[in-house]
Order: sequence, then structure tokens, then C-alpha cells
Amino acid sequence: MKNTIFKIEGLRCDGCASTVKALVEKEPGVKVATASFKDGEARILYDPETVTEDRLAAIIERPGYRVTARL
Repeated sequence: MKNTIFKIEGLRCDGCASTVKALVEKEPGVKVATASFKDGEARILYDPETVTEDRLAAIIERPGYRVTARL
């Protein structure tokens, strides 16, 4: 398992963070996901053999948010 933090631009409220969390959690290979409007980030624990960071970033960006950093 691997843990990654995505810094996200465009989260305007807790509802936006909930949207990101829900989208990411649907992806096979994702064990746990949290998203924070206040911190402007998503923390994701995932299996790198099942899903890639690039795929996770694409999922986050699909509704119009922008991943600005991966930590």
C-alpha cells in the first residue's frame, strides 16, 4: 500500500471535498480516501499495483479541480 497527498486547487466548500472523496473511493485499489476543503488536499491510501497516481489525479481533476502537487 502507498499513501499519497494531493494538493488540490478549486475546492470551494466541504461539499467539494466530499465529491473528491466519493469519486476516489469508487476506484478499485483505493483503500481509504479523505479530502479537506480547509487544507485543500486529499489523502489517499491505495494499492499501486492496482491504480496509479496519474489515474487518481485524473479522477480528482475530472469535475474541474486541479491537482497542484503530489506529496
